[in-house]
Amino acid sequence: MRLRIVHIALLSCLFAATHAQMPVTITGRAAFAAGEELRLLVFDDLLNGIPNVVATDIIDKNGHFSLKYRTNDIKLAQIAIRNAKAEFFIVPANDYSFTITMDSTLFQLINPEKYGGFLQIENTKKDTADLNYKINRFSRYYNSVVDAYAYPLIYGAEYNVFDTVHAIIAEHFDFQYNPTNFYQAYGFYTLGTLDLLQYPKKPVSLYEKYFDNDYILYYNPAYMALFNQFYEGYLYSSPRISKELLNRTINENPDYPTLFNEVGRDPKLSNARLRELVIIKNLIGFLDNEEFDRGQVLKVLDYIRQTTTFENHTQLINNKLEQLTRDAKIQDELTFLDEKGHKVRLKQYKGKPVYLQVFQTDCINCIREMLIIKELQSKYDGRVQFVSLCTDPDKKSYQAFIKQYGKQFDWPMLYFDGQYDWLAQQGIETLPDHLILDENSSITMRYAPSPENGLSDYLQIHYPTEEGQDDNPLFQNRNK
Repeated sequence: MRLRIVHIALLSCLFAATHAQMPVTITGRAAFAAGEELRLLVFDDLLNGIPNVVATDIIDKNGHFSLKYRTNDIKLAQIAIRNAKAEFFIVPANDYSFTITMDSTLFQLINPEKYGGFLQIENTKKDTADLNYKINRFSRYYNSVVDAYAYPLIYGAEYNVFDTVHAIIAEHFDFQYNPTNFYQAYGFYTLGTLDLLQYPKKPVSLYEKYFDNDYILYYNPAYMALFNQFYEGYLYSSPRISKELLNRTINENPDYPTLFNEVGRDPKLSNARLRELVIIKNLIGFLDNEEFDRGQVLKVLDYIRQTTTFENHTQLINNKLEQLTRDAKIQDELTFLDEKGHKVRLKQYKGKPVYLQVFQTDCINCIREMLIIKELQSKYDGRVQFVSLCTDPDKKSYQAFIKQYGKQFDWPMLYFDGQYDWLAQQGIETLPDHLILDENSSITMRYAPSPENGLSDYLQIHYPTEEGQDDNPLFQNRNK
């Protein structure tokens, strides 16, 4: 018995050693962002495009930072400071030393990427064998060739231009199907997007070349990009899959086994693992499709999560469900700061609709809007709560604005307090921006009319004042 226990213990140790994740250290300098939080985000889920924050550090006064992470797989990652980001690939057991720079003007924007603003990463350890060096070299060349032939590739009817592009790239890069080599697979499936553009009406040949095999490269962005394009809306658009089947097995009576088996009649879904991944992808798409009952779709996804034999699929579903929960939680627990530094939740205005204006202190149009909001605020006092939210990166600018204009604009003016995740979640990229929340503090209109264009009419229709009800057709016959 003692020998048996020792034997089991040895096996357990060997298993743990085999699956132990390898360390990765990322150090460097970002002198322009001293005192800022630096985040490392890793894409464990390229189906949904959901990155997870796996490490953080506060950049010290000299600009230095250090991050640690463990993984057994090569993964796409991002370095993020505020909403400025840069991508690179993490290779297990590698150490990285980066110098990070950025245009200071773009860094002050709430979404620098919209204006071409990205963090610039320079690896101080130059190595031509490094995966990032090789992929960046290929990507620059590939993009330059595709840009040069963009018009005939997209609009031209002559298919020999595709052969020309492939031949030009092949002179410098020899990519073959090799799913166990990340770099080779990255190049092979990147070129696959050209084939998808060239042969959109030949899905069988595309399937046979790129997906009819035993490998699904969950962490390779080139593979997953091609997969997402090829199988986008596939269950709904395939002539081999009836709408009746989808309605019966999803909306009427969630029945994943029947759906799985029937969908398998499609030759491009014969592989069980690929078929399930396609079903998961399309079910996630059905969550926002009015033809499908959201609750029933979630039941099918939950059934797959509990019964699948493919570990990656469990994680992909978990990621999506957690994202839905996280987005709701961010909204529910969202806090801003008032001029005294006290935390304020939008929920405290519950019982009244909230018109939220997002601004920065150097935005002239934002200030012009406030003059209109001032008039509307006096007119709709007690019916609508107006709130202005300042997103200046420097809190001192907000405090100076409140000191100068606080008495003139007498509705709540709050500070966003570094809630960059919320800004990104809402897609707030340019200012001014506007949202409307209902009486329960839920966002009912993400892109609300601006004070200068349509807000007055919107408020009069939805929240009429007594003197305006005679002119409002919704109330003309109320007392007759």
